[in-house]
Order: sequence, then C-alpha cells, then structure tokens
Amino acid sequence: MQIYKNLLRPILFNFAPETAWGISDFALSQTWFWKLLGSTFEHHNDLLTSSVAGIPISNPVGLAAGYDKDCKFLGSLERLGFGYVMGGTVTKNPRPGNPKPRIIRLKDQNALINSLGFPGKGLTHAISEMSKLKSKPKRSVRVLSVSGTEISDITECHQKLEPFCDGIELNISSPNTKGLRIFQETSNLRSLIVSVNENRSKPLLVKMPPYKSQEGIDENALNLGRICMEEKVEGLTVSNTIPMDSDELAVGHGGLSGSPLFENTLEMVTSYKKEFGSGLEINACGGISTGYEAYEALKSGATSIQILTSLIYQGPKVVQNINRDLGELFMKNGDPRV
Repeated sequence: MQIYKNLLRPILFNFAPETAWGISDFALSQTWFWKLLGSTFEHHNDLLTSSVAGIPISNPVGLAAGYDKDCKFLGSLERLGFGYVMGGTVTKNPRPGNPKPRIIRLKDQNALINSLGFPGKGLTHAISEMSKLKSKPKRSVRVLSVSGTEISDITECHQKLEPFCDGIELNISSPNTKGLRIFQETSNLRSLIVSVNENRSKPLLVKMPPYKSQEGIDENALNLGRICMEEKVEGLTVSNTIPMDSDELAVGHGGLSGSPLFENTLEMVTSYKKEFGSGLEINACGGISTGYEAYEALKSGATSIQILTSLIYQGPKVVQNINRDLGELFMKNGDPRV
C-alpha cells in the first residue's frame, strides 16, 4: 500500500479523475501482469467465509458496482482478493452519461462526488465481455448490477446477463440518473421485481436508496425493503451514494461516496437488520475502508460489505489489508455475526 500511497497515487491524482480512472483501466487490461502476480493480493482465512444474498463467498469484502461499468476487467479485479466482484451497472442501451466534469475528489476526506449517470456501452457489449470471461477460471463470485427506467429494459438485462454470473443486483437508487427514482415507489418496485422473478433462477439483490440517519428512519425505505422480502429477494445493498450539490460538477449535483458515509451506513444497516432479521441478507456499502469498519458493519447486521472509493484512495492491497485486520479482530473479539 505504501508504494501506491507514496508513489502511484500522487501521480494518478495529478490527472483529472476520469483520466486517472482510464490509466487504471489500462493497467487492469494487462491480464498477463495480473496472472504473473498470482495470489499476491489475496488473504485466506476460513473464519472470514460468508455470503452475499445467500451466495457463499470466501470473504465478506466485495467490489461495488460502478468500478467496471462494462464488465471488461472483472478477471483482473478478481485477483485483488475480493470475495465477490460486481460488474456494471449495465443498462440496455449505451449511455454517454452526464456531461463532464462529473467526478471530483475530496482528498482531505478520502471521498468522491460523482455525477456519472451510468455511462456505458450497454447490454450487448456487457454480454460480449461476460462471454469471454465465462470460460476462464473464477477466483471470486461474480455479481452483475443492472438498471434502467423501464421495467422491460431492466428485465431484459436481467434475463440475458443472469447466465453469466452468480447473482444480479437491481440498482434503483443512483442519484445521478433521471427517471430512475420511479422504482423508489413501492408499487413500481413490486412490479419490477415481479417481472424479474418470472424467469429468475439465481439470487437477487436490490440496491437501496440512502437516507440520512440523523433525520430518523426513512419509513419509505423500510417499505421498499418489505416489498423485497415479500417478493423473495435474497439481499439488500445498503446503500448508494448520498445526494450532494457541487458547483464543480457540470450538472451541479452528484452523489457523495467514501469515508464520510461510514457512520450513516452503520445506522442504516442496523435499522434494516432490526426490521428484517434473517429475512434479507444485508450487503453494507458506504465509507468502509478498514478491517475495523468492516467488523463494525458485520456487527451491525451485514453479511458482506462493498468498497469502491477506498480502492481508489488505498490501492490494490486494500482488500488484503481489510481481510487481514478483520481476521485479527475475529480472533480477538469473536465473530460479530454470531
């Protein structure tokens, strides 16, 4: 991590965020290099086995949707030691996303604000990339995130991508995509899940909208969770970026991710766990970057966690470091999930 923190990150952070992301993508495209590294970034500990939406995973740390939008680099990302990787978010049709600039760094907070708006090459391209990956050995569980503003489009994405992965996440909560919030209405969410369930054979997660815990429990969010449980969804991702205004973004607003979200994430996970018990597995997402924070998320009721912003700030050893420290906490304090 020190090489990344002291040498590579300063170089990358001299570039605009999306340019730096492109450089990282180029590095991930060098599959020979990641094969050469073998298991360098992995950390194996049987104490850490867990599940995401009922799918067994070797450790609870997953890659959140948004890092590999077109599912092109999942094979390389699997070598960073994740228990699962999530590709996408995939939409039916190609999307340019929102105008640039659409990512800003808050370096002093280890945070980002993005207004990306699901830029991607669409379903056909994602199928092509996953077809290439299907014949290669798996080093982690693979989950794909899909979204859209029409039930038929999302259902098509689900049906055509499900054969290539272990589970699907329905993203209903991006703050940067016009029209997406229609599925934050209970009747619309139920209709969406019913449509997806007609041809579903693998576990399903729903990525929930965030709320600010200091303002109290969001009853609408809990109602959405109740719909998920009634319609036999296996897991909830809790949650997405928190909406925030910024004059530095072309559209004037985006979603905050990174360290400032951590306490809010714990509060939301606790609320969902209290409401749904073992009826829905909780996948904690937001502000987690250390083994201690991962432990606290599991203690609050999650069975798995997701990271993305911490990968950008801490580099490729972040998963190994989280799992190593998490294992030590398990040995010292016991399994928080018991």
